[in-house]
Amino acid sequence: MTERTKTGNTLYIELDNGSVIAGERKSDTRTVSLAFAIKGGSADETDEESGISHFVEHALFKGTTTRGAFDLKEPIERVGGGLNAYTGRISTVFYAKVPDTHGKVALEILEDMIRNPQFSDTDIDLEKNVVLEEIATSEDDPFDRIYDMTVMAIWDKDFGRPIQGFASSVEEFTKRTVLDYYQRVYNSGRLMFAIAGNFEDGLLDCVTEFMESFPPGERTDCKKSPTMNHKPVYLKEKRSDLQQVHILLSKQSPGRSATKDYEAFKIVNTLLGSGMSSILFHELREKLGLVYQIDSEFVSYHESGTLFISAVTGPKNLRKFVDHLEKELKKLVHNGITESQFNYGKERLRGKLLMSTEGTLQILSREIDETILCGRPKTIEEILSMLDKITADDLNNVLSKYLTGPWNCTLLLPQSIGAPEDLAFSV
Repeated sequence: MTERTKTGNTLYIELDNGSVIAGERKSDTRTVSLAFAIKGGSADETDEESGISHFVEHALFKGTTTRGAFDLKEPIERVGGGLNAYTGRISTVFYAKVPDTHGKVALEILEDMIRNPQFSDTDIDLEKNVVLEEIATSEDDPFDRIYDMTVMAIWDKDFGRPIQGFASSVEEFTKRTVLDYYQRVYNSGRLMFAIAGNFEDGLLDCVTEFMESFPPGERTDCKKSPTMNHKPVYLKEKRSDLQQVHILLSKQSPGRSATKDYEAFKIVNTLLGSGMSSILFHELREKLGLVYQIDSEFVSYHESGTLFISAVTGPKNLRKFVDHLEKELKKLVHNGITESQFNYGKERLRGKLLMSTEGTLQILSREIDETILCGRPKTIEEILSMLDKITADDLNNVLSKYLTGPWNCTLLLPQSIGAPEDLAFSV
């Protein structure tokens, strides 16, 4: 039996065949964003097919049995909208944002893309070249390179592989490889539809009919999470094209299932690295001038997560930067956060959540994220209610629980400088 839940302007539907629909109506806007998500990504691949999820995402844009590549994009772009997609480690998402008068056209195109791909030999060969160029570009980009180096070392093999795959695996893809993966993964048990903005109920009726006719498959959840290497990792690589040192520090952090820790850690991440008033930016850039850029990112799956702190600094400032960063984090852990810091982290996160309700793509992204990782989406009121319950003691608890001890450290350095033999970073 189909399960349907409606709370205010939000809805959640589970179909008998395992597909799910999440939506939020926003009648005061003139746009609608809609997406199909497949619960399958790079962490579901074998070594031999590394990069196939991302490759299929690319291939679906090459045309269907009824539309060419131009005919998929032009009707949406002609009216000012956009059509795009992205692949992650546990999901692949195809989405469009259009004026509310063109929601049905966008839906028909998205449906055609994911249900009727052409997968011609010529298109697959052409797209292999495109993806190989993307892999090469990613390896050239310092941030992409240092991130890929890090996750390959700190996460298990399935989660550590690059989403784009390796050149060696992509070069071997054939039409048969692509079809086998598509037929294995693109089924009703892995299918989700999300919509946000100004739309009519009739659009959902069309979606339901389409999803009910999708090839059957076993209902799939996304509770798969990275297993982290518990032995501290220190990596370094020299590059002849660099003048600055790129550094990426990482530490295990809570997963979504540890609800209270997860909610508190979101505030910690905001306090550390969100905005020019955050601790890391204010202390290390504004007061000491040791970096141009410094950020923190909290990536969380169902059972586990990782905190990343990234920065770019001059070779002569590297040791000083590391020492001062270590000092700031130790001060937070040992002294506890101040009332001002707590208020900054909590109010900024709350404000950013509220501002995200203005954009239909941001709402759509939240719906997909919540549904895939947590089973069903929360309303903004539910999210804010959980946030409001977090106290300063909760933040101090997760600081002690997750930030203490040795961290993983990865360096990308100019060829001309000596790399530290060991850069032990511990809080």
